[in-house]
Amino acid sequence: MEHAATMTIGLHVTDMSGQKHVRASTPPHATIGELVRGLIAKMGLRSSTSRGEPLAYQARLEREGRHLNGGETVGDALREDDEIVLTPNIDAGHGASGAHVE
Repeated sequence: MEHAATMTIGLHVTDMSGQKHVRASTPPHATIGELVRGLIAKMGLRSSTSRGEPLAYQARLEREGRHLNGGETVGDALREDDEIVLTPNIDAGHGASGAHVE
């Protein structure tokens, strides 16, 4: 039997465009938020918008067709060989200037 500290869950990860694809392994006790942060760096995804604002990403679990919550643990939400897609978190109603637009 494998020791719990060395167990990992293997995943297939792509970006929204489908152009970047990696195989990743992560411990089941990690949160989805921790996983996403690590994958952004591993995949070389942009961390800011063209205006320099921070860009956040969500993980979409293809098996269930839903976005995962950053606080969920990998072991609770994911299974071996699951496919997740990293998508930028677009906040369409947020304006950087705060100006009123009609």
